[in-house]
Amino acid sequence: MSKDKLHAEYVRAMGSDLGQLCGELRDDVDWLRRKWSNFQELFGKGQERIDLLNRAASNFFYFLNQLFFEDAMLHLCRLSDPPKTRLRTGDRDNLSVLALSALVSDPVLKASVGTKTGQVRKSCEFARKWRNQRLAHTDLINRRKGHALTLPPVEGNDIENALKSIGDLLKVVEDHCGLPHYGLGPDPWGAKSLVHYLEKADEAIENEHGQWRKLAAKA
Repeated sequence: MSKDKLHAEYVRAMGSDLGQLCGELRDDVDWLRRKWSNFQELFGKGQERIDLLNRAASNFFYFLNQLFFEDAMLHLCRLSDPPKTRLRTGDRDNLSVLALSALVSDPVLKASVGTKTGQVRKSCEFARKWRNQRLAHTDLINRRKGHALTLPPVEGNDIENALKSIGDLLKVVEDHCGLPHYGLGPDPWGAKSLVHYLEKADEAIENEHGQWRKLAAKA
């Protein structure tokens, strides 16, 4: 289903304001899930995959690992930030799951959304600490002390748990309105394609080295 048709379904089922916001949030969450799935394909497949990346371009994939991870934390922060930012020129609306509750009129659904929203805030707290002290702002004192001493360690499970909590929140609203869940399809041009060609190149290099070893043994 196209994005426009999907958004129309959300508006039909939820009404204009809630439907539009929920559809936009679903798009943004799916974009983060797509990026994170590429991270997992590259760096979450065990030591053999890491060894392949290191043989191909160790420094590049080290940088890419950090960029993916930092981007995921920043994205989680944006999704769980306050629904409005106060500016001198007036309030600015943010695309945030925290804005959902105010648009829900059904009291039972509103209570469920409130509970799930609290879980989202808690699951994203680690990312907000990193954002405030390292990713969006560099806390000079903490930098001089060493970030490892002041910031919580982060693992892939932290990102996945936060993603799950946001997904659970959206599903509560979608289920209440009778909307089906659409899974992300495979990405033929994502990290899996890159890994395929890296494996082919690695195999070709190893075959070439094997031929040279045979020639050297005969010499």
